[in-house]
Amino acid sequence: MKTPLRLFAVLAGALTLFSFSCSGLAPERAARQGNPAGAGAAPKYIFLFLADGAGTPHLEISRQYSRELLGEGMVITDKIMAEGFVGLMTTHAANSLSTDSAAAATALGSGCKAKIGALGVCADGTVPTTAMEVAKQRGFKIGLVTNSTVYDASPAAMVCHVPNRRDFAAIVNRYLELEPDVLMGGGQEQFLPQSKPGSRRKDNMDVAALFVKKGYHHVSDKRQLDHVRPGKLLGLFSLDEMSFEIDRDKDKEPSVYDMTRATIRQLHDNNPGGFFAFIENENIDSAGHLSDVASVIHDFREFDRAVGLAYEFYKKYPRETLILVTSDHETGGLGFTMALKELSTTRDGNQAAGTVRDLLKIQSIKISFKKASLSLGRNPTSESIDRLVRDHFNGFTLAQEYKEAILKRHPVSRTIYLDPTANALGMMIANHTQVYWQTTSHTNHPVFVAALGAGAERFAGYYDNADFGKKLLGILDAKK
Repeated sequence: MKTPLRLFAVLAGALTLFSFSCSGLAPERAARQGNPAGAGAAPKYIFLFLADGAGTPHLEISRQYSRELLGEGMVITDKIMAEGFVGLMTTHAANSLSTDSAAAATALGSGCKAKIGALGVCADGTVPTTAMEVAKQRGFKIGLVTNSTVYDASPAAMVCHVPNRRDFAAIVNRYLELEPDVLMGGGQEQFLPQSKPGSRRKDNMDVAALFVKKGYHHVSDKRQLDHVRPGKLLGLFSLDEMSFEIDRDKDKEPSVYDMTRATIRQLHDNNPGGFFAFIENENIDSAGHLSDVASVIHDFREFDRAVGLAYEFYKKYPRETLILVTSDHETGGLGFTMALKELSTTRDGNQAAGTVRDLLKIQSIKISFKKASLSLGRNPTSESIDRLVRDHFNGFTLAQEYKEAILKRHPVSRTIYLDPTANALGMMIANHTQVYWQTTSHTNHPVFVAALGAGAERFAGYYDNADFGKKLLGILDAKK
């Protein structure tokens, strides 16, 4: 027993040494960022980037893809994390060991635990003032940007207080009352009067027209966004959610990068009071629900480009800017792994692990699973399934069990069940690349936090998402 005990003592000593050495890193790095006061920093410009549904595996697979296939780095890992601080954050809801986006975003924006489905309402029923509401009260311009619907849970939790995240009319009405300086994403259906095609409102209220009456520029495509004049901005680019990056018409529909560029321009020009911009890529989560690793990668890379715009801004204003990049939860239980080629034996020759060749196979996919599923419809034939695989998934073979799942509209497994077509395609990709999914729902995995700039050192360490919200509110308290 002496050797294991001696090894344990060495490890314990090393961990102790590491903890003492880490305790000195925050002030040293804060000083390098032009913030010798450390925790007393009070940023003038705050960026909160949310990669909805992204765990560290989503980030790492996207990083490996960028590095190995394209020879490119990633801003999040190579700039924000390398120059700033890294945290790890737990995500459970008040009434569940996993979470949904509503409870998670409430914790991030308000600093309190919430129940599943609640927006801006704490678990004990209290209605907090969110960090973004505090920012607006203190003279900041504010922006809410997403490629989901603008009334989806994550952006809504930054400024809204409704017990049910599905109360879309109440969320949109709150936006109209609050008047954020920038509001962009999908979801035009809730801004159109009931009498107009595509509307999903239950009244004849023309909310878009009411925003225009309040002085907003209303844009609906990329060209209009690129040429919009300074001022308050309402951008609604689709009836429902915006397109996956892999499917996006780049001449018509803006990406998260495009919307971030416009947001910085609108919030920063002629603005002495500072700003708080919330920018979300929801498609990473949606792709996780559909077991669609190619769409995860494409959207994560475009999200990273958007973070790059904030990094360029930070380089101009390093003492006044705070960049936070995080997620609300992990979706899918994603990861490269080793698997058996077939079930006859467990010997080494029958095992396969993920390699760069598998990334190349993923690169060959040019369509999202959502688009593939919609193209087949709810009553596909054997022939239409074969044609889909042949036309869009060259080099992949759909196993008969997954073909049957599509034809019979059966879940792939107890945990992989959201969309039979998409999830069967996800399992097909897994069998050819060793990138597997545990579930089509959210997990309890902790998520990363990357922080750079004034006050960034507060976000290092291991903590709960409600503590993240408290740290964010603490940053704004320093502005008093």
